[in-house]
Amino acid sequence: MAVMTTDADWDALRARLVRLQEAVVAEIRAYPAPIPACDAQYNHLLERRAALNEARARLDAARAGGAATVEDFLASTPVLAEG
Repeated sequence: MAVMTTDADWDALRARLVRLQEAVVAEIRAYPAPIPACDAQYNHLLERRAALNEARARLDAARAGGAATVEDFLASTPVLAEG
């Protein structure tokens, strides 16, 4: 497997995270009211949004620190496999 560490690789991965975040936020906005606290699907969307926010912060830190490759980041970020 080729190691991807160029700026374009990081930019493409960040753009993917942003698209996934935007899709989840759109689902949350379109979710029908009322929203009961025990609504598992809605709660899953909230958890996914939080996981994507955390993944984007980790991506930015990994890229800035130069400590990881894109492959290393992908392997440690299961939320990307879901979307």
